[in-house]
Amino acid sequence: MSLEQKYFTGVVWQDFQHKELMDLFTKLRKARADKQDKDTFRFAIAFLSMYVNHHFKLEEEYMDIYYYPEKESHKKEHKGYVKTLKDFREKHKDYTEAAVDELIKKINQWILDHIFGTDKKLGRHILEAEKAKSGNPIP
Repeated sequence: MSLEQKYFTGVVWQDFQHKELMDLFTKLRKARADKQDKDTFRFAIAFLSMYVNHHFKLEEEYMDIYYYPEKESHKKEHKGYVKTLKDFREKHKDYTEAAVDELIKKINQWILDHIFGTDKKLGRHILEAEKAKSGNPIP
């Protein structure tokens, strides 16, 4: 199973947005390895600020639409990630190699904990709710 398949939830918009995050992670790691990470770091911070607002808002709308039973704990995780990003931005106003290393570590942890765990559960719930609503089996 490829890495892409591992993080797929089956929910098209969610998978698309997760892929964007995975692509950013890959670009940041490559830029760091190539010692060309200064511009990529600035882009990554801007991207993540936009991403968390849009992605989390959309997930939370779907949690409400489909009465997700773990909504409150999932939203709490979102708030934690927003705070972590805000704190990171305040701590690292300027580029440093240590900041890039820390950002790579944080994104990796987010992917492992949130996408592979919490978001996959949300994705299953959305798919099951859509299946029940339409009466059509989801493969």
